[in-house]
Amino acid sequence: MPALRLTRLLGDAFLGALALAIGALLLWHRAIPDTGGVMGLVESVLPWFGLPVVVLGIVGIARRSAFIGIGVMASVVIWLAVFLPRIVPHAADGTPEFTVVSQNINADNTDPRRTIEALEAQHPQVIALQELTASSAQIASATLDARYPHHYLVGTVGVWSTLPLAHEQSLTLGLGWKRALRVDVQTGAGDIRLYALHAASLRPGEFVQRDTMLRTLASTLRADGSKRLIAVGDFNAASTDRAFTQLLNTVHEPDLTGWGFGFTWPATLPIARVDHVLERGLDVVENRTLPGSGSDHRAVEAGVR
Repeated sequence: MPALRLTRLLGDAFLGALALAIGALLLWHRAIPDTGGVMGLVESVLPWFGLPVVVLGIVGIARRSAFIGIGVMASVVIWLAVFLPRIVPHAADGTPEFTVVSQNINADNTDPRRTIEALEAQHPQVIALQELTASSAQIASATLDARYPHHYLVGTVGVWSTLPLAHEQSLTLGLGWKRALRVDVQTGAGDIRLYALHAASLRPGEFVQRDTMLRTLASTLRADGSKRLIAVGDFNAASTDRAFTQLLNTVHEPDLTGWGFGFTWPATLPIARVDHVLERGLDVVENRTLPGSGSDHRAVEAGVR
């Protein structure tokens, strides 16, 4: 009997320590060296580490274990402190004067017209598309050009606008090919500098190009003297990713105006928000994720004034 009791106590202590370790990961994940891009993947799904804490909590209740209970409660408090401000909607007053939607439409999309028409139905002033192919770019032009006569395409990234565009420039962001662009959108209240990009992919062992693009974008935005600025697109990085957070030293990711994390990928059952709207010098009155419409990503929409 004493041996069984000791085994049980050791098991409870291990599970309690595991719960504490999850809480420590939530707080100090950036202190863990990123080897092969693995931590980038971990940080992209960091909110989901609350699920094993819930499971451990159920186990602790079933076993009536103080060890597990203490570990679980500590991690619950940490999770709430880190993530609760992100999932509570932040209402904003006023009506947007300028709205932009951004969508990775998926190169393998079997019906890109449906995806593009869903974006057009939101009636934004600007539509930014990523992962365009030669075929879907033609479909986008045929669908949008009548209402969005001003457009600029760079490789697989394109912008369509109801408002005039100026100072168009393609960007490589440290790579050997163009995956981003910069334009000035001429609004009635003055120009808004718009960046649209599709960052390189993040996979185990495949992260250097993505990190290069995000690092170069951060320095580009820092050097840009525009007073009103928006950066949109598929960043292939979550807000909790250390490679993404460097951007937040010079631009701001506005709070969501709806409940939840605003996950965008994969569209059918989103687990991460890799598509973003970043801004500087603007009042954001709307920031939300749109329903799926045929792509493997969901679109993001922001209204500013």
